[in-house]
Amino acid sequence: MAKDFKNTSAEILSDLLSDERVKRVREYVRGEDFKADRERVRQNAAERLKNIRNRYGAKRRDPETAARERDLTLRLAEVEAESAEIRIRLSELLDEEEKLRSALDEL
Repeated sequence: MAKDFKNTSAEILSDLLSDERVKRVREYVRGEDFKADRERVRQNAAERLKNIRNRYGAKRRDPETAARERDLTLRLAEVEAESAEIRIRLSELLDEEEKLRSALDEL
């Protein structure tokens, strides 16, 4: 049984390796295009990681600046929340206006 398994496995591998698509992939992986593509992808990934680290890394600032940044961030959050509430209210008013105009048009 082990001998049959080995023969069957060898046949499967042989068939796989002789497949034209597999041959093209093997040639590509061994070729310069693949190496160039891999290097380009590696460099792009390194650049993205560097940008992320720069964007989110710890900023060196004095305590006063950090406190001011926190205050501004909190105020910005408050303004954004108020703005969202106003947009919701505006949406409600626009819906009401539309209903009233429809009712007037029906008269």
